[in-house]
Amino acid sequence: MAFDAENVFHDGTAITADISPVSTVRSGGSAVLDLKKTPAKGLSVAMIVAADLAEINDTMLVTIEESAAVDSGFVEVARFPLLTKGTGMPGTYILRFQSNKRYIRAKIDITDADVGGDFTVTGVYILLTPYAYSKL
Repeated sequence: MAFDAENVFHDGTAITADISPVSTVRSGGSAVLDLKKTPAKGLSVAMIVAADLAEINDTMLVTIEESAAVDSGFVEVARFPLLTKGTGMPGTYILRFQSNKRYIRAKIDITDADVGGDFTVTGVYILLTPYAYSKL
């Protein structure tokens, strides 16, 4: 992994189900990040999606959430666009957020349109970045 693990929400592991991490220990490719404190100007997060979704009505929604506790009380502070087959993937998305809480995570919600349990998307990296983005 090219990035320091402390800056990686999701490490590219295949996503086959919803992911809502509640630990700083990586599981299924995802982990809660411990910010200790947030810069006054906020933070930027990048989501890199290397492959398109397999089926036309499958969806993936990634939200950035904050909490004062590592394992509960998460509240949304930012949201990436809803991704569906053929909408901007492969692609890179960057957004900026502000938080005054210690812990942040990327919550990944998927919808398997045919309810066949065959949802898979690979090569999704969600990274905390040191770069500012001009739009909030």
